Amino acid sequence: MPFVSPPQSPLQPLRLPLTKASGIALFCKRDDLYTPAPGTALQGNKVRKLEPVLRAALEVDTPPLLVSFGGAYSNHISALATAGKRYGLPVHLFIRGEEVDNPLLQQALKDGAGITRLSRSDYRLKKQPHWLDQQRKELARQYDLPEGTIWYIPEGGTTVNGARNVGELFPEVVNDLGVPPDFLCISAGTGGSAAGIIQAADVKTRVEVYPALKGDWMEAEIKQLLPAGASTNWGCITDYHFGGYGKFPQEWVIPSAGMATRADIGVEGLPPLETVYTAKLFAGVLDRIRQGKYPAESSVVVVHTGGIY
Repeated sequence: MPFVSPPQSPLQPLRLPLTKASGIALFCKRDDLYTPAPGTALQGNKVRKLEPVLRAALEVDTPPLLVSFGGAYSNHISALATAGKRYGLPVHLFIRGEEVDNPLLQQALKDGAGITRLSRSDYRLKKQPHWLDQQRKELARQYDLPEGTIWYIPEGGTTVNGARNVGELFPEVVNDLGVPPDFLCISAGTGGSAAGIIQAADVKTRVEVYPALKGDWMEAEIKQLLPAGASTNWGCITDYHFGGYGKFPQEWVIPSAGMATRADIGVEGLPPLETVYTAKLFAGVLDRIRQGKYPAESSVVVVHTGGIY
């Protein structure tokens, strides 16, 4: 099956009592609806980051083995497994944590992905050339493929072309609004999507990055991904990690038949959220609106990067 880009995702106005009282025009870029496979993790920034590598993989004579890395609840590794099944590409995943198992990983196995669980100490070797060469030789033997057909995709799917492709959503937002937004807010796990948007953003737009992980290291990670001349009108909002990656208030949790934990942050009129990224992002943006962090009459766009429901 050839890769065909999904239709452009809509920009949804969020008319909430809070925004009306604050004089803020709040919008959601519904990239959770940007998907060739509804109901899976292959949506939003996961699709946009994988598009370049999927196109390239489908153009070569010998389908490559797509190899990537992630935690047990990584949307990226789930999306890659789904893409492999959908487009007939072999996939192998290195998962952090020898003991882990959950519905997401079980679905990846059903989708045909191979999985190797690594100890946390071994997982830290994933960027070491010698370790990667060893794994490439072993995977080539295991899958009976030439070593040159083993394609590594970084954790989170972040590549230069993938980040740039995520940035394509910014002109879509501008086209729908008619002008660049005053603020654009996005969650971050590895910083790749944020870097792509910063590269594409108009200098008039303040890009706010909300890390889902604890710590002040994300800004440095994003800077490493930015080329010279990229906008400097951006910053990380580090106050809304809610304890760290995969941690969140238990009162958010609502019943879900999907693979991820659904979230209700107590505000009506929001799109479906999951606990790891989007719930934290929306909770942070709405809290900052309450605090008066955005001037009256500002336009604020929140990017819904997707999730598994």
